[in-house]
Amino acid sequence: MKKSIHYMNLFLGCLLIAVSLIFILLPNGIITFGFAGVSSLIYFNIGMNPAISLFIINVIMLLFCSFFLKKETLKHYLAPSLLIPILMYGVEYLTKYYSIYLPEMMLVVIVGSALSGYGYSLIYKEGFSAGTVFMLEELIGKWAKFHSKIYTWIIDIFLLIFIIFFLGYQTMLYSLLVIIITKYMITKARFGINDSKMFLVITSKENEVKHYIMHDLKYELTVLDVKGGFTKKKNKILLSVISTSDYYKLKEGIKLIDNKAFIAITDTYDVVNRNF
Repeated sequence: MKKSIHYMNLFLGCLLIAVSLIFILLPNGIITFGFAGVSSLIYFNIGMNPAISLFIINVIMLLFCSFFLKKETLKHYLAPSLLIPILMYGVEYLTKYYSIYLPEMMLVVIVGSALSGYGYSLIYKEGFSAGTVFMLEELIGKWAKFHSKIYTWIIDIFLLIFIIFFLGYQTMLYSLLVIIITKYMITKARFGINDSKMFLVITSKENEVKHYIMHDLKYELTVLDVKGGFTKKKNKILLSVISTSDYYKLKEGIKLIDNKAFIAITDTYDVVNRNF
């Protein structure tokens, strides 16, 4: 049963991406990110079917990266990379009988990017990876020994430059919005939603701050002994992971207790054994 749900979510995610591209974005002249965007640009300039061009690009990328990446990595990309263009090709036939009309371009941007983003989210939540452009990102990261999301953004920047020349600046701006929203949703799916914050606090009023965190806000904390790298002065850091909803309570509460306290706050995407 779990396996069937697993593959149903994969199929649904790929279908949502296909519907977004064929029914929403392409009819309104908007281009998305990565190689799906490249295939759309090819379609608008020479008329080649975007499903076919994306399928060819994905197959070439899979074959090329197979020489450098592990089979386990390629397995994650294989099904979505082939299924998305196949579903695009199938969905295209439905446009002869059905169409989706959205009166405003901003509505097109929101609906198109939301469908694509949610589709990608479903794929990543089931343990797959979508978009061979991210596979290229992994390959470049392996060669450069530095993994970064900037590699895919470089491709998107070139894509946006081509859009300005061939389709105009308005299309570029709408496409940029779609790319930002969709990739934001993908990032959240890949790395989690930051529903917690981690506080690192150095204060001269340690006992008062500890009491406020533990007794008023009801959070656990850890005390770390540290030494300044320059001053060599010994200090204690209070470390606590709290819910994002209590972010301002803790921040402003500490400032009221000690307005000279050092506070560093970072996003925390997952917390395991919170009360350890």
